[in-house]
Amino acid sequence: MDERDGRPTTPGCWAARERGSLALKGVLILGAVLYPLKEYRRPRASRIDGFPLSYYPMFSKNRGPRARVAYAVGITADGTRQHLPHRAVGEGGENQVRHQLYRVAVKQGQAQEFADSLAARIADNPRYPDLVRVEIVHGRFDLDECMLTRRFQGEETVLAVAELPRGSLAVLLPDAAPGPARTAADPAPMAG
Repeated sequence: MDERDGRPTTPGCWAARERGSLALKGVLILGAVLYPLKEYRRPRASRIDGFPLSYYPMFSKNRGPRARVAYAVGITADGTRQHLPHRAVGEGGENQVRHQLYRVAVKQGQAQEFADSLAARIADNPRYPDLVRVEIVHGRFDLDECMLTRRFQGEETVLAVAELPRGSLAVLLPDAAPGPARTAADPAPMAG
């Protein structure tokens, strides 16, 4: 016994409040694990499938055959499109970045602000030396077609375009007038 408060000092003894808290946490965890079993009370014909985890909402949410996705595309000087990876677009995992981009660009209507910010962030990134602009795109895809053919073809809407501020990097955009490329630091040609 501890002479100060009269409680036993034996290692492993838990106070009643600690035991109650742990018991409650255990019941909650057990309930979450057993939650899908309620589907087995339904007749077999009305069950979705036989895999237990499929009854969790994150697996069983009804999804249509077409998906809407917001994503960022980099455009090179010759017009080649390059899908930007999630690490270039934002911080976090792929799904987290995808949801953030969709929320900001589509739901909140701030695609241009996001494109300007993205262009400024990747302008001096050595991984993207050939990019001259970025586009924020909202695409709609047939999921079955994408999964079967491994091609992501669908309807696309460009929500915003931002030129990369490259400083003194010389680039010639495909829609620019023909002639030698000039940087912002080059003087204008002198008249005659």
